[in-house]
Amino acid sequence: MKILVIILNKEKFLDDILSTMVELGIMGATVIESTRMSEILIREIPIFAGLREMRRSSRAYNRVIIATVEEKEIIPELLRLLKEMNINFSDPEMGVFFTIPIEDFSGSMDELE
Repeated sequence: MKILVIILNKEKFLDDILSTMVELGIMGATVIESTRMSEILIREIPIFAGLREMRRSSRAYNRVIIATVEEKEIIPELLRLLKEMNINFSDPEMGVFFTIPIEDFSGSMDELE
């Protein structure tokens, strides 16, 4: 079993990603609205206001999608289907996509769905 994490910078693709995940049986994902650390530093801590000019992009916010995946074969299939929809995580502007192996798990998978 793995944890799938997608940090999505291009929010317009969120519905396509979630629909594809459901199509592959990845249910019960959690979607979190997040703020980049640099944005918080710029807004909240005056000493870091100079970072504003160093910002790599205008994206201050993104979405984080977290889900558990039981079958490892699903991950490459998900990436393939997303690439067909021009959602390619090789593009640094898109965001990042990674998995983490789960060593210990307590609870019911039904609770996650």
